Amino acid sequence: MLTDRVTIYVPSTTDGNKPAKRLQKKVSKHVAKKFSCMFGGCTQQAATGYWMSDTKGLIPEKQNLIFAACTTADREKHLQDVLTIAKAICKHMKQEAVTVDNNGTLLFVEA
Repeated sequence: MLTDRVTIYVPSTTDGNKPAKRLQKKVSKHVAKKFSCMFGGCTQQAATGYWMSDTKGLIPEKQNLIFAACTTADREKHLQDVLTIAKAICKHMKQEAVTVDNNGTLLFVEA
């Protein structure tokens, strides 16, 4: 039974508010591959999110939510890997933070 869920929110901007649709697509595919290896599969869902930047104000953006349903054991086993992926996305896309949903608890991962 898959009772747990892990999600990474992949942004569509770089450097805060500059559009990066192609980069988002590439990063989303990378996350999907990693999640599929860790959890056996995943789903991508489009969403619109908002972020209040200390330096750039309110930033609206289209996000890809990549999530995997998993067992508690697999979530616990791979949580550090998920956080490492989020940190790499944060650096690569020049974000202030990247959101990870760890079974209902939101974490903001900084580079």
